[in-house]
Amino acid sequence: MASPPVATVTSTTRKSRRMTQEPALARLMRRSPVSIPKLVIFVVAFAFFALPLFLLVESALTANSTISFQAPTQLTLSNFTSVMTSPGFTTSVVNGLILSGGSAAIALLLATIAAYPLSRFRFRGRVGYLLLVLFITGVPVTALIVPLFEFFRSFGWLNSLFPVLLLMAAFATPISIWLVKTFLDNVDPALEESAWIDGASRIKGYVRVVLPLMSTGLLVAFLLSFITGWANFYLPFILLSSTGKLPIAVTIYQFFGSYGNVEYGRLAAFSILYSIPPALLYLFTGGRLGGSFASGAFKG
Repeated sequence: MASPPVATVTSTTRKSRRMTQEPALARLMRRSPVSIPKLVIFVVAFAFFALPLFLLVESALTANSTISFQAPTQLTLSNFTSVMTSPGFTTSVVNGLILSGGSAAIALLLATIAAYPLSRFRFRGRVGYLLLVLFITGVPVTALIVPLFEFFRSFGWLNSLFPVLLLMAAFATPISIWLVKTFLDNVDPALEESAWIDGASRIKGYVRVVLPLMSTGLLVAFLLSFITGWANFYLPFILLSSTGKLPIAVTIYQFFGSYGNVEYGRLAAFSILYSIPPALLYLFTGGRLGGSFASGAFKG
């Protein structure tokens, strides 16, 4: 085998030495000229989202926090302790979980029932019904709160958790129907037909074959409804009056005192505690949300 020319070897050696002596930043700019602007954009975007979170944590760990930034001389957990031991905090968390979790479960159940005929059958008025459901998702709650308040008052449902839970489920059902139908459209009907051949009914094939395949989609719909219900402030604030029945989204109002006084430290600590349940729910289900539904079970 012929050896490479001496000139080629010398040129390669000089090039490798020059690359070794060249600064890393200069090599990065020479190899990918657009990487530095991308890095700057990433840093700016990260700072844009991370700075408010940093200020929130800083206020929560400062004893006498104010609206202006001040470096804490001593970190303390007194704000968290004060919030967690305040009267009604545990009750408000339980009320929030009942309202958000219950409304999300009911909305998901109704969505799985309504999405099947909308996905599998073609009938007159189907498109109009879907458009009506889509229109309902865009109706603001503020436009309906007065008639809803009169409706609740006439039936004696004011200051009652269960009717408010049903109302929140009603607002969460339309978007859940659209989500579940979208996932159901991607499931191959041949899987149900195979179950029918084996003797399963339409309902049994849907429950035992289709729903397990679209479990990730059901989880997405549940998470969206849960987070929406967890952050719902307006409906419980108007329809519930007893302190012992208010969810955690409403009790945050107690840190805004009269004459514009705000307890910034306790408010920041409360905000961090308030965001923990949705964050934990997302973390525990994040692995399933990131994966595929079922390999080979969906139409290409």
